[in-house]
Amino acid sequence: MNISKLVQECIENYQDTEPIFIEDVKKYITKKCDKKDNVIKNVSIILNKLKRKGIIKSAYRGIYYKPGRCVFGETGLDYTRLIKLKYLKDREGNIKGYITGAKLFNWITLVPNVMEIVTNECKYYKKYDDKLRTYIIKPKMQITNENHQYLQFLDILENKDNIHIEVEKENKILYNIIRECNLNFEKLIKYAKETNNKKALVKLLILKK
Repeated sequence: MNISKLVQECIENYQDTEPIFIEDVKKYITKKCDKKDNVIKNVSIILNKLKRKGIIKSAYRGIYYKPGRCVFGETGLDYTRLIKLKYLKDREGNIKGYITGAKLFNWITLVPNVMEIVTNECKYYKKYDDKLRTYIIKPKMQITNENHQYLQFLDILENKDNIHIEVEKENKILYNIIRECNLNFEKLIKYAKETNNKKALVKLLILKK
């Protein structure tokens, strides 16, 4: 099977409006094609041809999608899904980021709906993704499936945005999160020390008493 047919076969596996990353298409092709030398160049050319035919559309550089249809006309890219795949969790289920900032507190108290994501995909301290209207932040340590909930909870303790929580309810809320997420106190203290999160560490020591 030639590369063009393999690319189309790959595209057919995606639902309408779902993000299609060019790197994922390349991985699909290299697994099935013996001639891998020109894969990168040819995949880009083939995707651009499909784009000109209207089969796929481009959202970002290297990110495509198949437009959907509804009673109101054409439907565009699923941006919620894009944010998840680009910054939070890949298709294999590997976690690479988590929500922080004011939006993290939505389920604790009423706050502005601002999206901030700490992610391995951010190579600098903080960057604004204009198209997704999302701030991405470089993590203090590599985010993994094992540590992401711990790091997210430490962000709650640090509360950089100084979001108000009633003092009498704060400890109860924090204990509930620890219990519901099955977090280990010793690991929380360990990660607080490793990320030099002194504010979170002080709160943890108070909670532990």
